[in-house]
Amino acid sequence: MYRLHGFFTQNTMKTLYVLEELGVDYDFVFVNLMTGENRSEEFRAMTPIGKVPVLEHDGSFLFESGAICRYVASTEKSPLFPADKLQRAKVDQWMTFFTCHPGRWLTEIYFEKVIKPQANLGDTDLAACTRAEKFAVQQLKAIERWFENTDWLANDSFSIAEPFALAYLEQVHAIGFSLDELPRVKAWLARLEARDSTARARAKVQPHIVP
Repeated sequence: MYRLHGFFTQNTMKTLYVLEELGVDYDFVFVNLMTGENRSEEFRAMTPIGKVPVLEHDGSFLFESGAICRYVASTEKSPLFPADKLQRAKVDQWMTFFTCHPGRWLTEIYFEKVIKPQANLGDTDLAACTRAEKFAVQQLKAIERWFENTDWLANDSFSIAEPFALAYLEQVHAIGFSLDELPRVKAWLARLEARDSTARARAKVQPHIVP
């Protein structure tokens, strides 16, 4: 069985969404970052960087959400991460794209508008938000064009790229980022959020979220 150590961070949610889509048996172990549990010797023995998520499997530990998602999907021989090299690379390209491009900018806005106020880390940098929104819009427009001819990111079929991307894109709700000018992206997000796997993943962290 797999054991996932995490918090209600975006990177933890990526792995939870993927694990639920894969339908694997796993335990979720909540690591309270607010009280410094990730700085304990026990946790540092799992990962030298002291960050979540961390996957525990067969006596080994794996960190970085992308590596975790790919490892479990490969281990389970899931069609959501195809064995064919080119098809798998196409899934990889979209996971990388979301991490490095729209996900990066949406996360920056989320940090400025949500994390900073909650953690008393100073004033929101409005200039940084404006810059990030500009780049996020540009990149999401590219996805809007992509969806003119397909419903999914890779290989015309649902893959682990979808739940992986969801963790980035769902941030639009909290930051007030409108998708009205991107109707295909908006509809795609709605389909992902309506999946049973999404509800199950969110239920894993919900008991730990302090209002």
